[in-house]
Amino acid sequence: MAAVVLKNITKAFGSVVAVDNISLEIPDGQVTALLGPSGCGKTTTLLMLAGIYQPTRGEIFFDEVMVNGIPPKLRNVGLVFQSYALYPHMTVFENIAFPLKLKKVPKDEIRQRVQDIAKVVQIDDLLQRKPAQISGGQQQRVALCRALVKNPDLLLLDEPLSNLDARLRIETRAEIKRIQQELGITTILVTHDQVEAVTMADQVAVMRNGVIQQYSSPEDLLLKPANMFVASFMGDPPMNLMEAELSSENGKSVFRCGSELKIPVPDAIAAALQSRRDREFILGVRPENLELLDEPHELAVPGTVFMVELLGRDKLVDFRFGEVALRALVPADVAVSQGEKKWIRPQAHRIHLFGKADRQAVPLAG
Repeated sequence: MAAVVLKNITKAFGSVVAVDNISLEIPDGQVTALLGPSGCGKTTTLLMLAGIYQPTRGEIFFDEVMVNGIPPKLRNVGLVFQSYALYPHMTVFENIAFPLKLKKVPKDEIRQRVQDIAKVVQIDDLLQRKPAQISGGQQQRVALCRALVKNPDLLLLDEPLSNLDARLRIETRAEIKRIQQELGITTILVTHDQVEAVTMADQVAVMRNGVIQQYSSPEDLLLKPANMFVASFMGDPPMNLMEAELSSENGKSVFRCGSELKIPVPDAIAAALQSRRDREFILGVRPENLELLDEPHELAVPGTVFMVELLGRDKLVDFRFGEVALRALVPADVAVSQGEKKWIRPQAHRIHLFGKADRQAVPLAG
């Protein structure tokens, strides 16, 4: 297994910078996700780790050994593509065995290693079938076996679940996580799906325009976003984000959001902002961190329900205050209907503020 370090890595294609001076330490034996929208540089980073691309600048280390310039076949890396890339004329056994045949591994050893890894991935009963005779989820497992049969130091997964339907995606991500934990292999997952990243990865690097925006645990990405991009990208339904001006009304601090919404400022937040000169922010609060009350409360604002959407086990309750929308997520069995008046109370410790100019998180502790 391998710990991986990227130091000041840049990858440019002519005048286009795909990855811009990123540094990252990936721990041995864990799953790390590279998460972000299309074109953010995550697959380019993965392909540099595989050796398919060489960095324009910077250094890549596997266990303190610099691998710049080392070709893919000498890096002992297993790579699983989105398309699976199976040979249709070969059986499952032959597809898995192919990289070992290229290395001229003895036939008896090939047979044993293929059978062993197929048993771990639970496809040992499919070895004599061809790809067209098995499902998409089973094909994905074959591709995973082919990557793992080499006993790689590093497993690279490039959008491995994108071609699967929703139910199979849930089952397969749990299975990949089980296999990774059983083998203890260092794994790097590229995905644009935040659910995939937070359920499978021990740590996540959120990327945008070739730059890492935040690298932390999934929990910290949700609870302590470093900037407004991370806050808006993480979470489903997305965070409520509103322009807010800090002002005073009747001796109490309030956030004015548009012309009709005034949100009381909890005392702890007011104290944290007391020494700041700026009074204009972007205020964020996640829908699940808004409570709906039937009675007035000093930290709640009154609102009329604009729309209710049933999302299975939850309801998304939409309030409108002029040009500002505020959405709350409540359990499906909560009685609430369009046109009803409710009081909306943000959980004080779940309010986020970002600078209006730089979009960076504003510290609110203390």
